[in-house]
Amino acid sequence: MPVRNTKATPLNKTNGILPWFWFLGSAFIILILSPLFQKGCFIDGMLYKTVAYNYAEGLSSFWHLKFTATSMTEFCEQPPLYFYLLGSFYKIIGDHYLVDRIFTLLLFVLFIITLNSIVTHLFKNRLSYLLFLVFLFLTIPVFCWSYVNQVIEPLLCVLTGLAVSFYLKFLQSRNWFYWVLFSLILLLLFLTKGFQSVFVIVFPLTYMVLSKFEKANYFFSMLAGGFFLLLLAVCIALYQPAIAWFKCYYNTRLVLTMNNVGNTTDNHLEIIGRFFSELILCLIFFGALLFYLQWKKKYRIKFALKNFISNKIALALLITSFAGSFPYAISLVQRGFYLIPAFICFIVALVYGFKRYCLFLFFALSNMGSVRFVRVLMPLVFLCCVVYMCVNFNRYKRNEALLKDIDMVLPYLKKGEVIAIDPERWNDFGLHSYLYMARQVSLSAEAKNCSFLIRSKYLPALDTLQKIFITTGEIDLYVLTPNKK
Repeated sequence: MPVRNTKATPLNKTNGILPWFWFLGSAFIILILSPLFQKGCFIDGMLYKTVAYNYAEGLSSFWHLKFTATSMTEFCEQPPLYFYLLGSFYKIIGDHYLVDRIFTLLLFVLFIITLNSIVTHLFKNRLSYLLFLVFLFLTIPVFCWSYVNQVIEPLLCVLTGLAVSFYLKFLQSRNWFYWVLFSLILLLLFLTKGFQSVFVIVFPLTYMVLSKFEKANYFFSMLAGGFFLLLLAVCIALYQPAIAWFKCYYNTRLVLTMNNVGNTTDNHLEIIGRFFSELILCLIFFGALLFYLQWKKKYRIKFALKNFISNKIALALLITSFAGSFPYAISLVQRGFYLIPAFICFIVALVYGFKRYCLFLFFALSNMGSVRFVRVLMPLVFLCCVVYMCVNFNRYKRNEALLKDIDMVLPYLKKGEVIAIDPERWNDFGLHSYLYMARQVSLSAEAKNCSFLIRSKYLPALDTLQKIFITTGEIDLYVLTPNKK
């Protein structure tokens, strides 16, 4: 069971705790909040928002999603849960471009709540460790990037955190209801990003082995794993819409991925290097802390590592985090943000495994925060960050030229029409998404029955077609047939 024997004084009663809030708030604004509420988005995030928009508009269903009227009309690239949740958010609030930003911000808040639940079951000084954990997550570049660019991983963070929390609650209470909740979370993880996101099942399995197959842990692992497989089998083997989706998902995603179609690297181990490179600030931070304590306080590193290894929960979480990267190492389709759920287990493992050392550092930094100069400076830094966010609100973080071009092109286009695009730009899914989200305009690689053609400006001009003279930066608009508006 989790050990909660830290004997430090609660830091929320000291003057040094408040600067932590100012500091973390400032970092959150600069790294996540300000860029989140700017225009433009990573291509995956735009694609996901377009699929969710179709669901909100009633143009698709939970098991039969689509991208546009001409591209990926049967969208099976990812499981449907994320699109259902975001689409439902669109239905409730509307499809203004700020709505999905609010949805992503809500996911961050839910992640902090989930993280607090984990902290509650592991540490006595909850506020101290919660603030420290948030600080460590904000040092991971791809973690912040995932919220800014609105990929699926922020939802996976919430679900992964819930799975860890439910198992810790079971260890503390021995309430068997938690294996049911754990199984349901595994199913939701699968419905969010497939089999690879279910890696968190390794946590109870590893802890079961480390606890030498203690009866309670053994039954939890077997019941939770078995019930998850039963739910999954019922879902994709007996329910016809789910069966059709899974066949599509298997053929368009799993088979192609395992055959390295769309590979991003030629080295299977590259994702392992990416795992540690994204965590480099955390690793340097902990390494410097351990060396400092050995030099200044005579706390031997060997003794600290021995304590970590003897901590079954910390060790099980560490192994689970490595298991989270293993599925991506098998294929050559690897991206850094795929690893974010695994980072949750890794960071919690480090902090819990070295909890006394972390608390020592937290106290030292909080003592610095008690200095009057720091207590005056940090609110001013926070205020500057708020001003920075307000000044940059609604500006462009990416695709500025393209988005401005689309604003100039839209007045010529009717809602729901199909326009032609030069084949060399067919795979520009950002262009697909922006046009579709703005006016349900779909792009076609064939000019048949289309009124307009979009071409990149760097291509030679077409003298045979009438060009619409608007001041664009990336694309030109040509008339194919007389406008029927």
